[in-house]
Amino acid sequence: MTQTAVVVRICGPGLCEVRVRRTAACGENCVSCSNLCETPDVDVLAINTEGAAPGDRVLIEGSRTLLLAALVYLAPIVLFFIGWLIHPIAGAVGVLLGAAGVMAVNRFLQDRGGVSARIIAIVEKGGAR
Repeated sequence: MTQTAVVVRICGPGLCEVRVRRTAACGENCVSCSNLCETPDVDVLAINTEGAAPGDRVLIEGSRTLLLAALVYLAPIVLFFIGWLIHPIAGAVGVLLGAAGVMAVNRFLQDRGGVSARIIAIVEKGGAR
């Protein structure tokens, strides 16, 4: 999955912070949807292989986005149904275990740097902000 982002700051050699517009759950077709949903910007760490500078508009690629989304949404649901087959209370415990597992994976990824995006191209040079 690729998205455009703006480089906010350089965090170190080969790393930078980019600001990405979070996609809406409805697919960002707000004209046809006519909902007044607000999609806030999200700052993420990205591997800066292109030498982008603050203010540059870049194209980023998420390496683990779909895998993590599947984990976040599916793990609690799958554990709920497995637990429900055993006993209804076990279903509730399964949801809690799924949520705890997702939080543990999130903490693990943050401890390892949390980098899940990579700059693949500079779309527009912006200059320092």
